[in-house]
Amino acid sequence: MKISFISAFCFIILMFTLVAWAASVPDTGQTRGSTTAKTTAEDNVQPKPQTMEGSVSMRVLWTVSEYKIGANALWGNEEAHNMLFKPLDITATTITFDGNKCSNVIFKKETVKTKEYLDNFFHATSQLLNIADETVEVIKTDCNLPGFAEYLRLRDRRLVIHVNGVFFYFEPAVNY
Repeated sequence: MKISFISAFCFIILMFTLVAWAASVPDTGQTRGSTTAKTTAEDNVQPKPQTMEGSVSMRVLWTVSEYKIGANALWGNEEAHNMLFKPLDITATTITFDGNKCSNVIFKKETVKTKEYLDNFFHATSQLLNIADETVEVIKTDCNLPGFAEYLRLRDRRLVIHVNGVFFYFEPAVNY
């Protein structure tokens, strides 16, 4: 009788453990013993930024990650700081930045010597901008957005524009 009682007791404990283990985990739709998550299309919806036209933007390829204020800059720290984290999207024919868009853009690329270019075009040094590369890619466009008529692409894929004496660095949001 003692062995039957112990066996019955162990059986009850085992059943209770199995029921508890198979129960649903709150707020997930998963059971404790499952290895795959139950997801629906609604679970994967991420809020997307609105564009000027009111439609939903599908991507942001760069964001302003830092800035360096050049000599005789028209903007100070406050104006420059307000540009941080603003999104930039560039396609084969458009540039969209800070709520403004250039369409039918023509891009021309050129590789130049960093020190000479920065000195001649911006009256700045590679030390000020912390650019160690001997050459940089200059991209010239017919876009009239401030800073995008001519901007730099560094080897690490960052972009640099110059607006009102401030150099803004765009960090790629997607790494390929």
